[in-house]
Amino acid sequence: MKYFFSILTLFTLISCSSPNEEEVQNPDPATQTPTIQSISTSSTNIGDTIIINGQNFDPNSTYTITFNGTNGKITKITSTTISVIVPVGTTSGQLQLTANGITVNAGYISIIGQNRLFAYKQYGEIVELNSVTGVETKTLIYGTGSDYLTELKYFAPTNEIIGQGFVSNNNGTNTYKLFKVKLADKTITEMTYAGYDQLIATTTGKLYGYKLYKGIIELNPNTGSEIGSLINTGSDQLYGLIYNAQTNEIMGDKGLLDNNGKNIHKLCKIKLSDNSITENIYYGYDELIPATNGKLYAFRATQKIVELNPATGTEIKTLINISDAHISNLTYYPQTNQIIGKKIIYNDGIPTCKLLKLNLTNNSLSENNIIKDDYNYFIVTD
Repeated sequence: MKYFFSILTLFTLISCSSPNEEEVQNPDPATQTPTIQSISTSSTNIGDTIIINGQNFDPNSTYTITFNGTNGKITKITSTTISVIVPVGTTSGQLQLTANGITVNAGYISIIGQNRLFAYKQYGEIVELNSVTGVETKTLIYGTGSDYLTELKYFAPTNEIIGQGFVSNNNGTNTYKLFKVKLADKTITEMTYAGYDQLIATTTGKLYGYKLYKGIIELNPNTGSEIGSLINTGSDQLYGLIYNAQTNEIMGDKGLLDNNGKNIHKLCKIKLSDNSITENIYYGYDELIPATNGKLYAFRATQKIVELNPATGTEIKTLINISDAHISNLTYYPQTNQIIGKKIIYNDGIPTCKLLKLNLTNNSLSENNIIKDDYNYFIVTD
């Protein structure tokens, strides 16, 4: 009889312990930290639904999902997926999930057809422009720690405008700074660094600096410190360095003199995957303009805007003949497939600045909109 009760007691203990063991094997999802494994797309339109794939999502919990700081509308939650609608008013930037006070980055989202146009006025003012009319819509910043800003670029991974500032010292020297302003909240950071003749920002999140007559070196985009080896581009000067996202190359115009003292121009290309350099003799241009579709355009002062073969630098065709001397700051605007820039007209010595737009679909030129200032840079966001 004692033996029977011992078996019964053991059976009862095992039965009572079963729920506890099952609870350990299947913990409450609300106590687990959500993890993100992938997102359904990295490029989307406003109003589309994005699926976030991961683990430990809880349908009964409250989550916040933001697109570059703008809250999205969550439509469905399962243990492994969250469906969210891209909100109106958002711009390209980080997709973030916040749960239980913890924020997790899901990746960078590009919003199709939502480019923005910014311009820089001398001595510290960056403004946003209406890309159609050229009218200033808002002031992003006014006044910085630097006396003057140069090399302004859009840095997509952090949704910032970055550039180089400098402060004039009393002894005649300059202190150089890496300048950054976040488009989400207008916060400015400036940190002292070595200073470079040109800055090149890539869409892959890398930043490079060009040392005159020496070469190109990778920089830490957070601090401006050098983190790579010098890519030796030779003792001849490089002009107008740009980044071609389609080929992952930095390219620019190399000017040099031949043995007879004649000016020679080369299209210099640095492939960032292996740091190899190729050079092709070509005409030479005042500005190179890369497009997001892989095409390469160029401006020849007082003559024309052309399309180039990005592999060789040879001219494919002339887009439009331009006789005006005062055209500059040309850049590609993806949303409307246009090259935009600045044109200055002088009447009795008084300048009038206009927003110049070349429609690449039909090569029509528009220059009807007067802009407020003689802007030094145009910056287009992705």
